[in-house]
Amino acid sequence: MTKPYYDHGGIQIYLGDCHEILPSVEADVVVTDPPYGHGSTPRRGGKRAGTIDGEHVDLPWDVLDLSWLSMWGRAAAVFCASRYVDAVSTALRPDGMLIYVKSNPSPIGSSFEPCLTRGFPGHARHFTAYNAANGQVHPTQKPLDLMCWVVSRAPPGTIIDPFMGSGTTLRAAKDLGRKAVGIEIDECYCEIAAKRLAQETLFGPASR
Repeated sequence: MTKPYYDHGGIQIYLGDCHEILPSVEADVVVTDPPYGHGSTPRRGGKRAGTIDGEHVDLPWDVLDLSWLSMWGRAAAVFCASRYVDAVSTALRPDGMLIYVKSNPSPIGSSFEPCLTRGFPGHARHFTAYNAANGQVHPTQKPLDLMCWVVSRAPPGTIIDPFMGSGTTLRAAKDLGRKAVGIEIDECYCEIAAKRLAQETLFGPASR
């Protein structure tokens, strides 16, 4: 099994592809925001730069890989853009939904973001949070108070974020006394997350 990039106080980080690492990691609840639409102007049907097997290619804008979710089969909370609700629903078979209402939506972004859930208590819930437009360290940054809210409602057990980004889900788990595992393919974000987990206080009110 791959050695953790970071391992302290019940929190682990793995550097690598979640498709390869996820099957060998012990965890109970997924809380994540899978990647989609990075690196280009967000317009439906457009293209974005990407890499497949080391080759640079243009990928369709509306790309959302949910193959990792099909191997999960346990409790999960998955954030998605509104246009991906059907795709996530098919893969997750949710029994509830949490709604993240953005208090300052970006000019090109939506004013809310659904989080489809399976195995979480309750059904549709709303949470309003500030989403920082400046000073973010990850393109799909989420507010820490939002992730604390989601993690606090997660069923018992270890939290896992297969697309950890800069580690907000893990930081929320740590603040709430939960064990957590993060997987991230970009080493620079693993480093950022490890530094954030080592701090008693964070950079600011918003993060991902």
